[in-house]
Amino acid sequence: MEFSGVFDIGINHKQFHNNLVYYKYFLFIKFRDLIYIDIKNVGEIIITFTELMKYPYLKMYYELSLVLTDNKHKVIESKNMGSRYINPEDSNWFIDGVHYVEDFTTRVRKVEIGKYYYYFNINPYDLINMKVSNDTDIDGFHKVLNICYRYEQGMIYKGLFVDYTNLMIEYNIKLIEEDVEKISASHEDDKNFFNLLELNKKGLNTDIFNILYNLVISAKGQKKFVQYVT
Repeated sequence: MEFSGVFDIGINHKQFHNNLVYYKYFLFIKFRDLIYIDIKNVGEIIITFTELMKYPYLKMYYELSLVLTDNKHKVIESKNMGSRYINPEDSNWFIDGVHYVEDFTTRVRKVEIGKYYYYFNINPYDLINMKVSNDTDIDGFHKVLNICYRYEQGMIYKGLFVDYTNLMIEYNIKLIEEDVEKISASHEDDKNFFNLLELNKKGLNTDIFNILYNLVISAKGQKKFVQYVT
């Protein structure tokens, strides 16, 4: 199974306890040729992976979730740990990942890690024998999705998803730069290329990979690695 998710929250630091203003999540579990999807205020559904690829909005969030989740094959069961802001009574299965956090005091959105958890409303083992949801449930899921996220679906190409993507590019470049500082200059291209390959394993789409590649690999290095990226 492959676990991934996108978690976006807003916090008002002017409030006494850093009140949560909003949160949304898109959770995915890929198993066999199927994918389980759980979306905040929408519900849960199981469709084929091929069907998922037909919906640009869901496809973009799925691809983003792959980049945000470091270990997509690890899920944790715990009866004692709770999320910093969300503590579902019956949810004991979760994964950790990178999160988008917006400070409503400064109106700045950034990427954070290590403070929040993605909780699943299902025991992953229950998925082993599960099949595609029936047509009525699938139809209802998409109707609710359109009601809850209609505005975002209309705006995601114009700004929101670009914002998400730019933040992830900045985050990944920062990680690469931190690693580069640990090695000598003569090995920068080799190290950067290795880091890009590691990021690519996490699900970087082609556009993000190419942007990162052109930013951190020198012209000389690009000639060296051209046979691997064309």
